[in-house]
Amino acid sequence: MGEFWVVEGIDGAGKSHLLSRLADTTCEAVVLRKDDRPKSGDRWADGRLAVMHILTWGYDHIEPVWNYPSRYWLHTLAAWCELFHHVHVAPTLAEGRSVVVDGWYFKHQARMALSGDEDLVALAARVFSALPQPDQVVRLSTPPDLAATRRSGSSKPSEHGAFVTGQAVMSERDFATYQTCTSQALDELLRRHPARVHTLDPGAPLEGLLSLLREETAP
Repeated sequence: MGEFWVVEGIDGAGKSHLLSRLADTTCEAVVLRKDDRPKSGDRWADGRLAVMHILTWGYDHIEPVWNYPSRYWLHTLAAWCELFHHVHVAPTLAEGRSVVVDGWYFKHQARMALSGDEDLVALAARVFSALPQPDQVVRLSTPPDLAATRRSGSSKPSEHGAFVTGQAVMSERDFATYQTCTSQALDELLRRHPARVHTLDPGAPLEGLLSLLREETAP
């Protein structure tokens, strides 16, 4: 049985870019990216995932999605993880191959922890803990100011804290402040999670991840 790896970090940490590079480099694991999913052979499942992806991440940036109930987003994200794992991750693991995915639920749970809504925080803990859990977590320690520069011109209000403030603020300062808080909440979640957590220096993440995979997946 293979191992389930997830790469986590704040918005703009470089998760997707890292995995796009990893996909061209490694044979130690199967690389799966939510924005560039392979065909599963099941056109119905592939079509459903495509629609779910649009609803969850591909919406117009001007849509005030922070006005929708937080519980809607909680269950939408959980549904995506459950189906994505069923369609793509579980069959690969069953073949004895390890899988690396660009993010799971941790960043989103960290955001919800910033809401101040204790009922939401408790519900998120129950819902997300019921999902398939990773064996290994790779944490990208990208500084928020660097992430802000990377996301300049392409970020969403949600990445600047709109779910907390209820306002579509778009300054780099707001981005960095919100991502700093998210990073702290993310670290707290990962400290309590039973998976093995590896923190990668942002200077050479590909080399670090390749080294980890070779070390951990060696027979």
